[in-house]
Amino acid sequence: MRRLRNCTLALLIGLCTPLLIWMGAGSALYGSMRRARLLKRALPDLTCAIDAECPPGFVCLGGRCVSGHAL
Repeated sequence: MRRLRNCTLALLIGLCTPLLIWMGAGSALYGSMRRARLLKRALPDLTCAIDAECPPGFVCLGGRCVSGHAL
C-alpha cells in the first residue's frame, strides 16, 4: 500500500510541475506589464534625442520615449 501511495504522489507532483511553471511565467509577465504601464502613466511626455535618454525598456521615437513592447 505504501508503494502505491508513493507512486501516486510522485505522479501528482510530476503532473503539477508544468502547471506551476506556467503560473510562474504568467505571474512574471503580468508584473512586467504592470510596471511598464505604471511607468508609461508616470512619464507620459518624456522627450528625448537618443535612446540612452529613455528609461530601460523604452526607445526614442520621434523625440518621445516609447515603450519597446509597443513596437
